This record gives sequence, structure tokens and C-alpha cells, in this order.
Amino acid sequence: MLDIHVTIEGDKVVIHNLEQLSANLPKVIDRGVTRIGAGVFGAVQYWLMGPGGASKKVRTDYVGFEKKSGEKVTFRSYEGAGGYPVPIRTKGLLDHLAWVAPGQSKSGSAGAVTAGPGESIVFNSAEYARTIREGTGSSAKFGPRDYLTDGFERFNQGARSVQIMEEEIAKEVAHHGQ
Repeated sequence: MLDIHVTIEGDKVVIHNLEQLSANLPKVIDRGVTRIGAGVFGAVQYWLMGPGGASKKVRTDYVGFEKKSGEKVTFRSYEGAGGYPVPIRTKGLLDHLAWVAPGQSKSGSAGAVTAGPGESIVFNSAEYARTIREGTGSSAKFGPRDYLTDGFERFNQGARSVQIMEEEIAKEVAHHGQ
């Protein structure tokens, strides 16, 4: 329990002894957000580890799309292409999946990603990550496969993010309560 002091001075009621707790709240938030970021990162990996793509068995059909410039792009299709969770063929999406904790930075092919205080960022820096996630370009015929949103929702079942923040606050209160 918190050791809150109340002092009555004339016509004032002064509630104090929360200075240490309030000073540590940014650290508490960063700890919680770090745990949430790590959990979401793990859950997103699930959506990038689908079966069927690792065989690299080439189908005989060619597929493609037309660029805005009118140029047609064609390529061979692989067995399992378009599945969801996204099939592993080259591990490119998994290898480019990353996350940063509050105050950290990471560089990737898309540039540097920096998380500010109280924020954690899960991202994929693969050049084609957005194409797969949004179902555009070469992935248009498969539709969107939003592994980032689905990863967050998988992690956050039962409001896990709120539970983690409440746990971190409870730890801090217990630490400064006596």
C-alpha cells in the first residue's frame, strides 16, 4: 500500500509523499511499453511463418502486374504463394522484422526508426513488406495480409497491453509503498 501523507494546514489539505512514484512513472511506462513491444514482435512473427513457401517449387504459370507507368512486370509464381500466414520462401520478411524499445533506434533498408519516450515500434524494413501487407502491386491478386495488425491483435487478446501496464504500475507502487 502507498504511504500517502495528508497534512491539514489551516484551510488547505496537502496530500504528499507521491514524489518518488510520480518521478518514476516515465520509467514504469517505458518498462511496460518495452514488454508490449517485445510481445507484439513475437506475435507478428507468427503471421510471417506460414507453410508452403519454403519448398521453392516453381509453378509454370507467370503472374504479374502493371506499374503506374504502364510497364508490365511478370515473374514465376511459387507454390504456396499468397497464403496467410505469409509463407516462408526466402525468410526476407522475417529477417527484416524488428522492433525498438523506448529511446532506441535501429537502422534498416528503409532508414532509421527511432522510438520516443513511452513508445515502442514494431516494423518491417523489407522493400516489399508494404506490398504484401496492403495487397498491392505483385500481391494484389492475393489481397491484403496485414501481419502487423493481426500480430498486435493476437498479442493483445484479453487486453494484455493494459494488464502489462497495470502490472508495472503495481510493481512500482509496491516498491515505493512502504
